[in-house]
Amino acid sequence: MYFPSDMNFQYFFFSTYPGYFLQVLPIALLAGVIDWLAKEKNNNGRSLRQKIVSVSFVCYITGLTCLVLLLSVIGDIWYRLLYHMDSGMHYNWFCPDFNFIPDFWHHLNGESIGNMLLFLPFGILFPLCHPTDWKKTVLAGFLYSLAIEILQPVFGRAFDVNDIILNTLGTAVAAAVFYGVDKFIRNRGE
Repeated sequence: MYFPSDMNFQYFFFSTYPGYFLQVLPIALLAGVIDWLAKEKNNNGRSLRQKIVSVSFVCYITGLTCLVLLLSVIGDIWYRLLYHMDSGMHYNWFCPDFNFIPDFWHHLNGESIGNMLLFLPFGILFPLCHPTDWKKTVLAGFLYSLAIEILQPVFGRAFDVNDIILNTLGTAVAAAVFYGVDKFIRNRGE
């Protein structure tokens, strides 16, 4: 793969979305391994498919939480590991920035679309792990998004009601597709 000359590893790893994903991936995978081992210890007769779905959901939730709450800290740790020096990053804990005005349609951009896309897996993985209906899946996605937004100011990020709306919308769309496909498959089997 060719990168322009001004795009080096440091820029890629610390300043791009794929780099952010790679930073949190080891933590997400470790959480999945711990989940797998913990459930193997209990050996509750779950199928391999159920175990894989459960581990996938744990990896997804861990990765998402790290991305939106702990990315600065994780980036700093990676910088210290890779370059053996202080990154020079400063943490701004307890950000007083709150946006309670739903106006995402006025500034629909890549970040807004990303907020929706980040929660598409939630709408599929949650009902696979916790068999429930569409409403409870969307409610779970809403509550998880709300919890993240409430915690973000503690970690130096802003609370934004638009993120909650877009995250919930992403969950709702994916859950609608999931339950629609599930219903179609069940009707064909009858």
